[in-house]
Amino acid sequence: MKITLKDIADHANVSISSVSRALNNANSTALVSDQTRLRIIQAAKDLGYHKFNNSLQKNENFSVNKKVPKRIGLALYDVKDKYQDPYFSEIIYGIESELLDQECILDFTFEVQDIFNFNLFGDMNEIDLGVICIGPLKHDFINELNKRVPFVISVGGIPKLDIDYVTVDFRNAAMQAVQYLVDLGHRNIAYIGGSSQVGMPIDQEERFYGFKEAMELNHLDIVPEWVQDGCFDLTRSYEAMKQILNTQSPPSAVFTASDKMAFGAYKAIGEYGLSIPNDISVVSFDNVEMSEFINPPLTTVQVHKEEMGRIAVKLLLQRMEGGIPLPLISYLPTKLMVRSSCREKRSENYMNV
Repeated sequence: MKITLKDIADHANVSISSVSRALNNANSTALVSDQTRLRIIQAAKDLGYHKFNNSLQKNENFSVNKKVPKRIGLALYDVKDKYQDPYFSEIIYGIESELLDQECILDFTFEVQDIFNFNLFGDMNEIDLGVICIGPLKHDFINELNKRVPFVISVGGIPKLDIDYVTVDFRNAAMQAVQYLVDLGHRNIAYIGGSSQVGMPIDQEERFYGFKEAMELNHLDIVPEWVQDGCFDLTRSYEAMKQILNTQSPPSAVFTASDKMAFGAYKAIGEYGLSIPNDISVVSFDNVEMSEFINPPLTTVQVHKEEMGRIAVKLLLQRMEGGIPLPLISYLPTKLMVRSSCREKRSENYMNV
């Protein structure tokens, strides 16, 4: 199990920023007290946090950048329990790990909605401040943040602005996943996607565009009742799959925009007495750890989540040090992990489509 700064913070009953400062022993104007630092160190030891011993062995008194101290914060996509979410927790873990490897502090963490509710924009005018935006945040928000913060990078977002991005080609990867179903002979394919208050509507999200493009290229109809919003949530995706199954003629396959939503769909399919993949094939997106261990193992698009977080930190630090003159977009590769949740579909109309 990967231990994060959030785990240590919960164990020691302190903030994530305090944990980062304590483990880095950072030379900052806002150091934690000796008593708190000792409590955090003990919590790290108790939990077996592997970065802790490595950091102390490297240098007992290292600081954030030997020349100019930098402040780095996270702006998080509005998802419940992000540190427990199988997708976002991996990205956050990568960011935390790379920050410690680079001897840097995670200064603060906030959710996007908090910025609007408490007008945090006004407190962000600092020369050496960098913010890592995690998830598909609205471009208006990132643009406004970019006006107030000198260094902004997006992780897992859709490149639209003149900032740095570390992401994947969601549209093309989704199109290939749906094409895999088509190549297996499926013609009736449903879609469970997601929207949120701070993200894109379901029909403007890149994975939906990939689904739509694959269907159109193969001259297949998109049935409106088979396009449901699972809100990237287990319960909502479970209900979305039930809505699809309640239609007059259910599909033979479904593509979900995240593994978390696929898990909800699995439950609904099972409750309707149907079998995966004999009755319905399922393809998903993310390749979180649990995907390989559910029954049947889930066919899904692999996204290198921890690597996205690590590369984002490296790119941000290079940007803050003046080593990059122009905005960069880094697309990490994806791969369809074929497992047992899909089977070939044969029908009498197969050759006539």
